[in-house]
Parts: sequence; C-alpha cells; structure tokens
Amino acid sequence: MKTVFSRRTYEYFSDFFGQQYFKFIVCVAHTFFFGIAVAMSWTSPVLSKLSETEDNPLGEPITPDQSDLIGSLLYIGAAIGPILFIPAAEYFGRKNVLLILSVIPPLTYGTFAFAKVVELYYVCRILQGVYMGGSLSVQPVYVAEILSNEERDFYMSLGTMFGFSGLLVVYAVGPFVPLIYFNGFFAIFGVVVVILLAFGCPETPFFMMKTKGKDATNELLMLIRQKFDNKEADEIQSTINNEVRDSFFDLFSSTKNIKLFIMATMPLLLQQFSGISILLTYSQPIFDKTNISITPAVCSLIVACFQVSTSFLTPALLKSGRFSLRILLLFCLTGMAICNVILALYFFAFNDTPSLNWLPLLGFVLFVPFYNCGIDPIPWMLLGQIYPRSLSSVGSALSTSIYFLATFPSLFLFSKIETGFLFSYCAFFCCLGIPYVLFIFSEPKNV
Repeated sequence: MKTVFSRRTYEYFSDFFGQQYFKFIVCVAHTFFFGIAVAMSWTSPVLSKLSETEDNPLGEPITPDQSDLIGSLLYIGAAIGPILFIPAAEYFGRKNVLLILSVIPPLTYGTFAFAKVVELYYVCRILQGVYMGGSLSVQPVYVAEILSNEERDFYMSLGTMFGFSGLLVVYAVGPFVPLIYFNGFFAIFGVVVVILLAFGCPETPFFMMKTKGKDATNELLMLIRQKFDNKEADEIQSTINNEVRDSFFDLFSSTKNIKLFIMATMPLLLQQFSGISILLTYSQPIFDKTNISITPAVCSLIVACFQVSTSFLTPALLKSGRFSLRILLLFCLTGMAICNVILALYFFAFNDTPSLNWLPLLGFVLFVPFYNCGIDPIPWMLLGQIYPRSLSSVGSALSTSIYFLATFPSLFLFSKIETGFLFSYCAFFCCLGIPYVLFIFSEPKNV
C-alpha cells in the first residue's frame, strides 16, 4: 500500500513545506474532526427538509421514527468503529487505517446525493458512525505520534477549531442549498482529503520504528522535524522494546487498571451527557419547536457562529498555563448545567410565553463557550495519554465504544419524549460530574 511510491510523494511535500511540514500533516489529520462534526450536525438541516416534500429526494416526508433512526444510527456505527480499527492500527499502521476510513465520507455523501429510499440513509449513517468512531480512536494516536512532546498538547487541541468549522459549514449552507449540492460538496471534499492523506502524509515514527527500524525512523523524523535528533529515535525504540500489548481481560485485572479505565471513560461520558450531541444533531428541529421570531435555520447558524468563534478557548487557556484541567472541567460543567436548566424550564413552563421566546437561543449561545472551555478536547487528550501503551489499544477502544453507545438512547428518543426531559437529564449529569471532578478526578502527570 505504500513503500517507494508513497515515500517519494510525502518527501515532496516535506520539501515544499519545510519546517511547517508537521503543521500540514496535523491539518490534514484534523480534517477528520471536520468530517466528524459534519456527520454529527448534518441531520440538523437535512431532517427538516426530509420531513417536508420540497427538496426531498425521497419523494415523501419521513416519519418521526425514521427521523430518529437517521439521527441516532450514527452512534451505533460509532460504537463499532473503535473495536474494529484500533487493533487494526497496530497491525496495518495509523496512516493506512485513517486512509481506509477517509474513503467513507465521499462514498456516503455521494449516496445521499442520489438515494431514493430511506433504508440507504440508515446504511450510510451506520457507515458514517464507523468512520466517526474509528477516526476518533486512531486520529489522536496518529497526531500524538507525529508531534514532539513540546508541541503535542497545543496542536492536538486545535482539533476543536476544525470540528466547529465543519459545524459552521453545515449550518450556514445546509438550510439554503438543494440537498444534492449540499451532499455533493462534502463528497468532493472527502475525495480531496483522501488524496492529501494518501500522497502527502507519512506513517508515524512509532510505526516506522516497529516495521522499518531505526534508520528509517531517523530519516522520517528528519523530514518531519527538519532537524536530526537521534535521542528521539532512541526514546521511541526504547518504548517499543518495552512495549507489551494486553487484552480486554487485563484491563480489569487490577485496581490500578480499573482506575485508569474510569479516569479515561468518565470525562468522555460527561462530555456526551452534557447535551452537545442533542444540540449538534437536532439544533434546527429543536428551534422548530419554539416560538422564536427568528427562523430556525438562522438560530442554528447563530449558535454555530458562536461555536466557531469560541473554539480557540481551550488551546488558549491550555497554552497560558494558568488553568489546570480540573478547573476547566469544573467551569464547563457548572456553566453547561445552568444552560440545560434554562432550556428545560423553557420547554416545561415558558413555551407559550411570548416574552420568553428568546430563552432557547440564549441557552444554546451560552452553552457553547462553556463547552468550548475544555470539555470538548480534554476527554480526548486524556484518552490518548492516560492508558499505558500496553493498554492503549484495548482501553481506548472500550472507552470510546461506551461513549458512543451512551449517546444512542437520548437521540433515538428525541421525538418520543418531551424536550424538557432531555435537557433535565443533561443538567442532572452535568451536576453529577461536578463532585466527580472535584473529589475523584486526578490529572495525569504527562498531561
């Protein structure tokens, strides 16, 4: 799948970008976060159109149950993705696995552009979930192994900005263009990512050391860092020589390993139960249920603009060195709990009060900067660094699968229970997370 031809092409990219080459690699890798955000938020404008007859390629409006399946099946596939692709990355390489995953977006969006039956939507949404789950598991490993220790935290946290850029594109374009062009754009973008990843990006130094040895690793590090550092290659070789791969059973074989599993999984669950998946998946349908004078499409776009404009918060706060992960998580959870309470109160008590029709928009707009202050990238940063290398594959796979499985019920029940209950449930888990972070959570030394 590579050797001579692949190496020759990424060497050209290294020559072209020079000392900025590692930034190019990170940007290409972070397009997976862009793609994940698109897959998650794609339903917001699309489900509203599929529920009507105009600009509906299916020919007739979908039912509420069909809408809930299209919105939630993504997370069934996402729970499968880590189990399939994390072990595969150990055998076939991080880049090769990402390359396989990158084929899914152009395939699925191309299908969406021309599909005439709703069952194809179900299949494609499951495939997109596999893409999302596999990417979120393998991409952080790929980027972490490409970057040096000094650059890792900052450049990994930039994935948030790519993610919310995808969100902004969906909300800014989706409601206002025909679905065939909307889906066609993402299919073409996906093809570009496949090309850049295949020909412009190398395998990681860790996998190169395992498969090609120290000389090839030094050569690769020279291309990425634009300087020779034999010490880094020695450290990689030492890590691999001492590497032991454990099984799922080993993850629960000791109290220490169980604690690591909890430390890695709980922040992911707190992120998922915060309400972000409901906001991303059903933003426009939620505003359809309100009596606000601004159109639902514009409300969703306003929220997306706030998400993008505040996506710099975590990288900036981390780089300042003034705030610990605990402080950032406490701030996020407290603010998000308040926002969820505001949204729950509106749908329970004030939906028919004209003077309070602005509350849902306010709740979402306030939710976004609180979420962006840390709860978005921090759980993924922790996942990549909490587990020792012997447990990283099985631990990351299980933590990520649990994360996605936890999302399915709330999205599948969206049309079946009152919206106020959904936000009450999210507020409860945010409040539950505060004592966990305050008294139980501990920061890994290398984060």
